[in-house]
Amino acid sequence: MMHKQSVLKHGVGMACGLLLATGAPTLPSYAENVTVAVTQQSRTVSGTVVDEQGIPLLGVNVSVSGTTTGTITDIDGKFTLEVPAGAQLTFSYIGFISQTHSSSANLSRIVLKEDTQKLQEVVVVGYGTQQKKDITGSVAVVDADEMLKTPAASATQQLQGRAAGVVIGSTGSPGSKSMVRIRGIGTVNDNGPLYVIDGVSTRNQNLNSINPNDIESMQVLKDASSAAIYGAEASNGVILITTKKGLKTGQRPKLTYDGYFGGSMTGKKYDVLNATDRLNVEWAAQAGGYKLRGSNDLPSHEQFGTGATPSIPNYLSTEGARGQQLNPADYSYPGNQMVPWDAQGTDWWDELSRTGMIQNHQLSLQGGSNHGSYLFSANYYDQEGTVIHQYFRRYQIRANTSYNVRDWLRVGENLTYAWTKDNGLNENSEQNTPYSWTYRASPWVPVYDIQGHFAGSKIAGTGNFENPVAAAIRNKDNYWSNTRIFGNIWGEVDLMKDLTFHTSFGIDYTGNYSYSMSKKNLEFSETPGVNGLTEEAGFNFRWVWTNTLTFDRTFNEVHKLNLLVGTEAVRDGLGRSMSGYRRNYLYEDNISTWTLNMGEYNDFRNAESDYRGEFASFGIFGRANYSFADKYLLTATVRRDGVSRFSKSNRYGTFPSLSAAWRVSSEEFMNDFEWLDDLKLRVGYGQAGNSTFPRATNFASYFSTDPSRTNYDFTGKQISTQLGYRMGTIGNPDTKWERVETTNIGLDATFLGGKFSTNVEWWYKKSTDMLVEAVYSSLAGGADKPYINIGDMKNTGVDFMLNYQDRSGDLSWNVNLNVSAYKNEVLKIGVSDKAAKYSYFDRISGPISRTTKGHPISEFYGYKINGFYESAEEVNALTPLGETAGKFDPKTYIGKFKYHDVDGDGKITTDDRDVLGSPHPDFTTGLNVGLGYKGFDFSMFWYACVGNEIFNVTKYFTDFWMFNGNRSSRMRDLSWEPGKKNAILPILDKQDNKSGTNANSYYVEDGTYARMKNITLGYTLPKNWLRKATIENLRFYVQAENLLTITGYKGIDPEVTNRNKTASGGDLEKGIDAGAIPSSIKFIFGVNLVF
Repeated sequence: MMHKQSVLKHGVGMACGLLLATGAPTLPSYAENVTVAVTQQSRTVSGTVVDEQGIPLLGVNVSVSGTTTGTITDIDGKFTLEVPAGAQLTFSYIGFISQTHSSSANLSRIVLKEDTQKLQEVVVVGYGTQQKKDITGSVAVVDADEMLKTPAASATQQLQGRAAGVVIGSTGSPGSKSMVRIRGIGTVNDNGPLYVIDGVSTRNQNLNSINPNDIESMQVLKDASSAAIYGAEASNGVILITTKKGLKTGQRPKLTYDGYFGGSMTGKKYDVLNATDRLNVEWAAQAGGYKLRGSNDLPSHEQFGTGATPSIPNYLSTEGARGQQLNPADYSYPGNQMVPWDAQGTDWWDELSRTGMIQNHQLSLQGGSNHGSYLFSANYYDQEGTVIHQYFRRYQIRANTSYNVRDWLRVGENLTYAWTKDNGLNENSEQNTPYSWTYRASPWVPVYDIQGHFAGSKIAGTGNFENPVAAAIRNKDNYWSNTRIFGNIWGEVDLMKDLTFHTSFGIDYTGNYSYSMSKKNLEFSETPGVNGLTEEAGFNFRWVWTNTLTFDRTFNEVHKLNLLVGTEAVRDGLGRSMSGYRRNYLYEDNISTWTLNMGEYNDFRNAESDYRGEFASFGIFGRANYSFADKYLLTATVRRDGVSRFSKSNRYGTFPSLSAAWRVSSEEFMNDFEWLDDLKLRVGYGQAGNSTFPRATNFASYFSTDPSRTNYDFTGKQISTQLGYRMGTIGNPDTKWERVETTNIGLDATFLGGKFSTNVEWWYKKSTDMLVEAVYSSLAGGADKPYINIGDMKNTGVDFMLNYQDRSGDLSWNVNLNVSAYKNEVLKIGVSDKAAKYSYFDRISGPISRTTKGHPISEFYGYKINGFYESAEEVNALTPLGETAGKFDPKTYIGKFKYHDVDGDGKITTDDRDVLGSPHPDFTTGLNVGLGYKGFDFSMFWYACVGNEIFNVTKYFTDFWMFNGNRSSRMRDLSWEPGKKNAILPILDKQDNKSGTNANSYYVEDGTYARMKNITLGYTLPKNWLRKATIENLRFYVQAENLLTITGYKGIDPEVTNRNKTASGGDLEKGIDAGAIPSSIKFIFGVNLVF
């Protein structure tokens, strides 16, 4: 037993041992004592180096300090070296603390002590663990302690910038889902990674139900050589999460409290005008429009009369003041509402916003004995949104226990129960978000009218906006709740020495419920609608049964072999959903009467029920890890999966991988590089599959829920109908796996006594047989189109990491930098080379982004602006879009955008659309700096995204005249005038309904930014102060998040995620800013207390 432990324990050091063992002198077996041969110039010293258990160490570097002279110990731990008189000898060995001795000291037996942290750094890999030094694939190990310094509801939000090659997208809405992408984008379908939590896999991309404080470690498997063992769901990478466990034998029970509280607030606001400036722009735009068209008409408005300048009334009203002074006695509700005129007007952002309070409390109890270990924890998390009446809450409990039933039998469980509630306005990334309403609302209208009723666009001439504050209050009782039960039970049996069987049965149950009321909007300019209630409920159940057999043995102290075989069965989609809607409730203010069984029968408008899309998969897999002297490392895996989403002929796929590593620093020719501790070259190749699509691709479906399409008149007399069926989805039995192949070349290095460590990787990822929705003629009917394997895509990139840590006395410091870059290219997207997929914004004519061959996915697409038309002659020389030469008035285009004539035909048509920019960055980077001095700790974390563009849809509402809301200061200050050199917007023309209706380069902005994500200052009280109170640790800290952002982007937040976030296909709408809730600035005070 001792021999086995010694080999495993010293595996890291043997890498250096064998690098020069062949060149080192072999001492006689009796040379246990030091032998010294003295000459006038030098002396020969020899001895033995062992560990604390007396086991000889192979490969210890013995060097003369300050020189290149040195040797290494042989397989018996012995060394012989000729040294100058009075020299100092340094003994260094990977995984052990270096020692320095005088050559004249007793060197017969040198005992090195383990550097426990370096020696035992074990990381989780697919279905097992591995020492970090032995990894051959691309695995990013995330520092969980550093990650937790960023307070968030979800661990994925904290992952941003902590691992090279991993991109996180999220909004500032409390509890919002995060979008995670690993090494680019591999498909037009689902690009979300597979999560494996304590050995249980899940496709659920929402980790809000997992308490980040429960996480002990997180690893990201970035290439197929490391992730292929997960087969069918691993094409987008795998994130392995290990939660905290009980304590080891001999440690006393530990009670821990972690808590913090603070507040969050918005930073930058939309750059819009006050009431007076908005009125002046209105008047100038009307006057400019008339002048362009040769008219002598004067500006006019329902509230401000007609004239060269506006006439300011005392009140604005539903009927219109016409520039007159109104009598408040004429007020009536809702017929003639009145609001007072205010020169500054309403700042709708401020009215809608608040400082949202944040609090998090966690209590955990850990313990252990010879018979097992336990951990119990409870968590309460509450985050108020920066929008009024919006919040997210989580209640969670967890139990993790293990029992040593016999020396050869262990069992355990790990179970989490969480309930979350998302209250208030349901944030999304489309145009109807709470803050997007603020720039669509008129500053002339206050929140309330003179009688305290909500005011709105019913005030004449103010557009058709919805009162943002009224909307928030009317939605304050709406909520979405989620119940999640996640975990597994497991057993482990030592069948014989070095052979272990492990079985795990895991579950992932989610139950969701939503309660959504819509109320009448009497202040709205359009129909106030009817009140109504929608209730939705559903559940999904997934189970995963995994069985593995592991053989782990070291032969002759240099051959390490680890073999794994296993099976995994998965059932998912075991659930249903249902919803109901009823309207016309009599008592709108008494929501206790709002239930689906209240009201008249005819007001029950809709009821639906659906299944979750059940599917099953079964996989057989194996892995072999081999190491020779910790110098030559080899890993091979293979997995064969079958998934019910495909027809029987295409159901199974085989996914192999092979990776190898060479510890170059262990070679003899590297002996002179004393500053180099470890140098390892890695190369890997692997294949993985993708079976995650919006629906099963091979099935055709029929439904009868649409009477307008499925009623049949069988008699032909048109006096009776029968409800029939129609095709809902066209199936394709020939669909098969999307397949991803990756190649990875990496270099890992540690030098200068472990102070510096770095790794750099070049990678290539190619997706083939990508499933794309077929293009059918409208004559095929309204059924959903089938998917066909007709797309290919590639990604190429580089990941880099550099870490530096050192200390001087009581002062310690560390710096971590990671940088990643990738290039995405679509190789095929359809039968034709010109085939493309487009994304749209419903108010803009034509597509705003395009995905086509030879270009990256979701590239912005439209018309490039080439200045402005300066004269009628210029207009006639280049016919504007939508016009026919000689059949329009060229003067109306003076001062308007002039588009680039791509094909040079003298007219602007849809053929002149071109690439406007890319949402993909040139590179992203994260920088973490930490300092420690006695009990004080300081850290600062920056994240930067460089070289990407953003399509700023919000400009449609603020910088053009298609919507009658507020306007940006850009329109006031930077609109075209004759001779104006810094103009960026067309001439002020209220009748201009074309300049912003097509996707053009004005919407596209540089999205580069650098953000201080977190800054923390903490203090840990001295142990001797706490001992009498039986307190083990007490730390206080303060921190700020998103305190500083450096960017030229004109929107409120350059950290833009997909419009559809985590949805399948969401990457087709990447980098589009439609007014999502921005990231908030947070200030936190926290405490960590351990008994």
